Amino acid sequence: MQVRFARSGGFAGLDLVATVDTVDLSGDQQELVAGLLSGDLRDQGASRTGGADQFCYQLDIQHGERKVRCRWEEPEVPDSVRPLLAALTYQAKPVR
Repeated sequence: MQVRFARSGGFAGLDLVATVDTVDLSGDQQELVAGLLSGDLRDQGASRTGGADQFCYQLDIQHGERKVRCRWEEPEVPDSVRPLLAALTYQAKPVR
């Protein structure tokens, strides 16, 4: 599976992007991506009050012909997804 990660917004407005193959992720992260692809975890975000200068995250997951897009504003990110987003943020590069 291929995962394209994008983070936008924030105080500095610096957009970050990473594209990874799930074989390069930990086993837990691979299971999480599979759950997002199947739809089991997509709508588990919490409804929290947002604020200015928060991040927006987008994951585009592709497995064969199947494609899924997941998008969260900072306060909506499910707790189970946060470690994956942190790992992908670490690997991401600024967009020019």
